[in-house]
Amino acid sequence: MKIIRFRIITTFVFIFLGFIIISFRLFQIQIVNYSFFSKKVSEQSKRVKRYQDLRGNIYDRNMRPLATSMYVDSCYLETRKAKGNIDVASFSKCLDIPASEIISKINQDNNIVLIKRKLLPEDVLKIKSKNFPGVYFEREQLRYYPENSLANHVIGFVGTDNTGLSGVEYLFNDFLTGKSKKYVITKDGKGREITFNDKLDEETRSIELTIDNRIQHIVERELRKAYSDNSPRVLTTIVQNPQTGEILAMASYPSFDPNEKIDPKMLKNPAISEAYEPGSVFKIVAAAAALEKYPTILNERFFCENGSFKLAKDVTIHDHEKYGILTFEQMLAYSSNIGFAKLAHRIGKNDLWQYSRSFGFGTPTGIELTGEINGRLMPPNKWSGISCEIISFGQEVFSTSLQIVNAFSAIANGGILMEPKIIKSFVCNNEEKQIFEPVKVRRVISKETAFILKKMLESVVDYGTGTQAKIEGVKIAGKTGTAQKYDRNIKRYSDSKYVSLFAGFLPADNPKITILVVVDEPKGDYWASSVAAPIFKRISLGILEYMNISSTNQIAMAAPKPR
Repeated sequence: MKIIRFRIITTFVFIFLGFIIISFRLFQIQIVNYSFFSKKVSEQSKRVKRYQDLRGNIYDRNMRPLATSMYVDSCYLETRKAKGNIDVASFSKCLDIPASEIISKINQDNNIVLIKRKLLPEDVLKIKSKNFPGVYFEREQLRYYPENSLANHVIGFVGTDNTGLSGVEYLFNDFLTGKSKKYVITKDGKGREITFNDKLDEETRSIELTIDNRIQHIVERELRKAYSDNSPRVLTTIVQNPQTGEILAMASYPSFDPNEKIDPKMLKNPAISEAYEPGSVFKIVAAAAALEKYPTILNERFFCENGSFKLAKDVTIHDHEKYGILTFEQMLAYSSNIGFAKLAHRIGKNDLWQYSRSFGFGTPTGIELTGEINGRLMPPNKWSGISCEIISFGQEVFSTSLQIVNAFSAIANGGILMEPKIIKSFVCNNEEKQIFEPVKVRRVISKETAFILKKMLESVVDYGTGTQAKIEGVKIAGKTGTAQKYDRNIKRYSDSKYVSLFAGFLPADNPKITILVVVDEPKGDYWASSVAAPIFKRISLGILEYMNISSTNQIAMAAPKPR
């Protein structure tokens, strides 16, 4: 009996002591060290995640999306939970990743490893349905370009970290990047997310371009065809509204698709980052200067030396045909280098340089894109004895495509150089935040001179070198240019490498669009009259149809009163 009583007492004492110890421990955990253990539980059951508003969209001028973003999930793995527990074969099949690659990542020293970024929603659902141990997802953004390669050099693209690397994406990266925020998720004992605060206010930002994606499609379609026909090094076309300076299309080919892997060499925008000798399209500068200085020059005749003229001891210039006496208008229409060399001699180097600068050559245009270069126009004190004559027909001067189209737009709109625009507006929360108005840089020539020069450029298309750009029923003013490329290796102009150009505007009586076509190093035929002019015509026909423009429904611009 005593033994039983002793055992009962002993058991009771042990139970009492255990209760005291447990109570003390509970008191220690829940009261004394409450903050410490509460923090530990919070750390294990909650995870702070970063949240970033979606990157802003980029639209064309009619609010058609050119670049947009969406939320996607990236897959991560907690190696300690996954090791020995995860079905690697099944997991690799869901992700379409070799099992060996997953095993390699599981065996890394890091506890958290990235398995695959930016998964499609159906792939995420497939993985979640399997309940793989240690697998979780982090939300990221996927940048998508719904028109694929359309206007790629203008729009640019973003890298894997959602940062702009070229074009508008790069230049306005800070504006387009969504605001960074934080949110907290709660996890159960198995690590599954059981709460998520998805009611965060999101600010939307977007950029509206001046580009019209329908016109851009027309341009790129014709460039692809021309590339197939002529096999050039590169093709470039710019379409501009001459009244506002807005760029309606800007394209170069070959191009790239920002949705795919990109060759870094393709990122430069040839329309603003490459300069070349413009050839005879540059004759508009000398023609404008002559009309401004000598109002009666239209009545003069010029002897064009029957196609060959010695400028200096070792320099002889030639015309494509053996022209004799030509009027000023005919000299431009038939693109006589000899006639313009004589004209430049009368103008003088200082005035020729001044008008060249006034038209925007040798200086950046100020367009809202990165990578624009100045071109090259040396000051008169660095010109040689024949530079004035040579520059008059587009040699010894280097220009970008944008500078040329902008100069022709100045003639089209009555003599005012506009600042070319590629951004129409910034939009915040679907309300227009900032609209970019047209900017007049300066008056280059008088209205009277612009009107006369338009008529002269019409003659180029009517009966001169640009007849293959002619469209029945529509008045077109334009100019061809065929420039030999200087070969630095042989230190002279190449006999096989040319740049063919056609620049013009239409309808000439009330210009709505200015178009430049540049074909750099075409194979075979290289004359602008037969290479660039037909491309200009095809692009013009497409745009005229889209914009429903015809010469008959335009209000003709009245001739200004004589000075």
